Amino acid sequence: MPVMAVGQHVFVNCPGSGTVVLVDVTGKVESSVRLADGIEVEVLAWRPGGASDTRYRVRASSNGADGWLPADYLRKLLVPLPAPESTSTGQAPAGEDEVRLFGQRSRPERPTTSATPAPALPSTTADPGGRRFGQRF
Repeated sequence: MPVMAVGQHVFVNCPGSGTVVLVDVTGKVESSVRLADGIEVEVLAWRPGGASDTRYRVRASSNGADGWLPADYLRKLLVPLPAPESTSTGQAPAGEDEVRLFGQRSRPERPTTSATPAPALPSTTADPGGRRFGQRF
């Protein structure tokens, strides 16, 4: 169920039927004013009704029509979001078949080609005594 703020501009959401009838605070139809899907309206007030019966008093920006609508008939975006696509094969997308914990590498480490370590290269430094950078005298 969307939550709207008083003063917020939102849009009518009725993709199945194409229009919705404005009603009074009790839900009775008092006029024949219908609003089409996608019409911009301003929220004037709201009345809590739990998870399924919250209503908003709205005024259409185009013709000034005023009335109450259930929360399910309002949306914040002009264009409704597309329905989420489901994967019919039941397989996970490529690359998401295994879960990695934070800090783990994305690729497995390459195995070493030989079990013996490579021989150390001869030192090409000018100091044969083995003094390293940062060592004190």
